[in-house]
Amino acid sequence: MSDSLQHRLGRLLHPAGEVKVKPGSVRRRPAEPLPPGREVENERGAYYLVEVPFEKALHHEAEGSCELEPPPWSLDDGPRGRLTTERPLFLDLETTGLSSSPLFLVTTLSLESADGSPIFRQRFARDYTEEDAVIHDIVKEINESGSLITYNGKSYDLPFFERRAAYHRISFVFDSPHADLLHICRRKWKGRFPNFKLQTMEDYVVPLSRANDIPSADIPGLYHRWVRDGFDPRMRSVFRHNLRDVLTMVRLFALLVNDDGKRRNED
Repeated sequence: MSDSLQHRLGRLLHPAGEVKVKPGSVRRRPAEPLPPGREVENERGAYYLVEVPFEKALHHEAEGSCELEPPPWSLDDGPRGRLTTERPLFLDLETTGLSSSPLFLVTTLSLESADGSPIFRQRFARDYTEEDAVIHDIVKEINESGSLITYNGKSYDLPFFERRAAYHRISFVFDSPHADLLHICRRKWKGRFPNFKLQTMEDYVVPLSRANDIPSADIPGLYHRWVRDGFDPRMRSVFRHNLRDVLTMVRLFALLVNDDGKRRNED
């Protein structure tokens, strides 16, 4: 489906919060099955924002703790040398498939917090027309960070995001340090695990329950149906799936940073 068609469908399917059923009759959309959040507006439009304190998510989802020494933090990024950062931004996308398709949910977490309590921010495009508003605020958050932390983000998340920003004519030139934890994990544990998918890291390295999780392959179709029908009880599971991905990334980062620091101190 082309981007222009998706945008027209978004406007047709969600006019002023109503869904047309047939000529002469209009029904209200059911209550949206989304986690508690709020609408955010910017110069590009509006989107839905969910905020979850890091400690709350850690308590509900993970086995074990996540402890970090005070910043700056340093990672051995292999042939690219060391990456040192005080303000890393963790980022993960949920998309509708191919690179020419929209993204609709972006979860971020910055370890820099005014009160010392990091917060997951989940920005959600409630239909196709809200994608550019989500991208606008993500660009701002990335530009304000000291570095970017992803899992397979150099091959997937960042190129995808750059293409979608370009489509919406949003200026985005990424020139900050970027640590892709997938590559770091491959070097550190080469040959020890069957593969290096993020959920494999949860099985072997940083335990996290995926009970009642939604398969990644089901997510694009679910979002299209949600836009079309205005309701799908599994949408909450998509938010939780994306938050779990970022939580695992943060815990991997903590383990890698702490292990690297111990090794350097021993040397």
